[in-house]
Amino acid sequence: MKKSIFIFLAFLVVAGTTSCDKFLSLTPPHKLVVENAVTDYDGAVSVINGMYASLSTGSGSYIRDYFGGSPFVYLSNQAGIAKAGGVTYYNMSYQSTHSTFSNYWQHWYGCVNSANAAIIGITGLADNKFPSPERKQEMLAEARTFRAWVYSHLLWCFSHYWADDEYGVLWREDIADFNNIFADRIGVKESYENILADVDAGIASLPNYTSAKRLSKQMAQALKAKLLLNRGWEGDYTAALSIVDEILATSPASLKMDPDMKQMYVDAWDSKEVLWARYMEDNAGRAYGEGTYSQIIIQAGDRWSAETENNPSSLASFYPQFDTWLNSDPRFDQTMGWARAISATGILYFCPTKLARQGRASTDLMNDKFTTYYFRYPELYLMQAELRARTNKSLGESIAPINTMRAQRTNPVLDPLPVPASREELMELIFKEYCLELYMENGSEWFASLRIKKNNQPIIYLLKPDVQIIDENLYCWPIPSTETSTNSKIKPNPGYDN
Repeated sequence: MKKSIFIFLAFLVVAGTTSCDKFLSLTPPHKLVVENAVTDYDGAVSVINGMYASLSTGSGSYIRDYFGGSPFVYLSNQAGIAKAGGVTYYNMSYQSTHSTFSNYWQHWYGCVNSANAAIIGITGLADNKFPSPERKQEMLAEARTFRAWVYSHLLWCFSHYWADDEYGVLWREDIADFNNIFADRIGVKESYENILADVDAGIASLPNYTSAKRLSKQMAQALKAKLLLNRGWEGDYTAALSIVDEILATSPASLKMDPDMKQMYVDAWDSKEVLWARYMEDNAGRAYGEGTYSQIIIQAGDRWSAETENNPSSLASFYPQFDTWLNSDPRFDQTMGWARAISATGILYFCPTKLARQGRASTDLMNDKFTTYYFRYPELYLMQAELRARTNKSLGESIAPINTMRAQRTNPVLDPLPVPASREELMELIFKEYCLELYMENGSEWFASLRIKKNNQPIIYLLKPDVQIIDENLYCWPIPSTETSTNSKIKPNPGYDN
């Protein structure tokens, strides 16, 4: 029976070619029927390209930052690192009516919708329409891994990802329409089962890494390891360590750390250290697409003055404990600098230029490589160190991956860390490396601040000494009131105002 389901797709029809490089241009906000959209191989390529474009457009048709870096700035703020984003996140005083949550929810489910459209369209297309049966499976694996990645963030940010309870994700495998909009969440265990099934499809059929612009087998493996690490149920740490060990031992030679950290950030998605990043084409409004991300980073920094030009007085971008760490860290000069805010006068702020780049005051910067680093190679070493510690490897074995990571940098030179005297000291060193290497990039420091303990409590209290008790319910955000007010079947998260 002919489906009559209409969907919003960030859909790019590539006339006369199936190029993988042109997939993020702005596209018309028209609606398409699935069967009419995917009738041949070019249609299958286009629906996959449109899926990637949804990272910038979500459920709409214009470039936005909702799956850019802004959620990761807020998670960094929650951890007690970045001041960008305001005190609401630091204090964890969220409300379900906060418009940011509604925007993330809507646009992330727009990304799910795009992945589902690709899965449905490609599945329904005859095998003989593809160059080979293997190519069809590869494209399905790409769409399923993309869906798993989006659902992982819905699980981590809006669900009780740490608990075996009923507060999992709102799972959709069909295109969302008015006939299925009312639905409840599934449990956390079932959420993991569904997400990991998609990830396993990616591990089985995705090609090896060649570019940060698209998903790869290694990115699917890294996602699975990260899911298991954050969950931390019985057997998870051993399984995750095995995956990370395999990636480091067998990944292609093209995937490696860049010795020059400064150059790595200049290269952005073209760096071989970057496993996956949010890619936007030339002339696709890159600066505006990263608007929220770069602007809140820039303007949370120290405003330029003649007195502070060569010596910023303090890092207004960060809270005190992390400020102290960063000021004494060799990576400081590679990751911090002056950037221009959006203004007629081009006011400069001292801020994390690794993410904000040069700023956006002049037209020659509009198409700089503004990006979000979803996963970089050094995080594999950080995970390996933590997972070794959690599976009772020795202190020396556990700190070794971090020293391997540090030894591969020549700009800056990072001295090896001494073998710690205790397991608690080891975990604190690992945590500091998560923070210093990845701050504001992909949310890793937030989840590490909850996983890693000091004095028998989450180490987040080290960064936020003024916060006395953190309710575990606040580890995730509230289900937006825009969802709970229209979807009568969905359970809100406990501890919130809806």
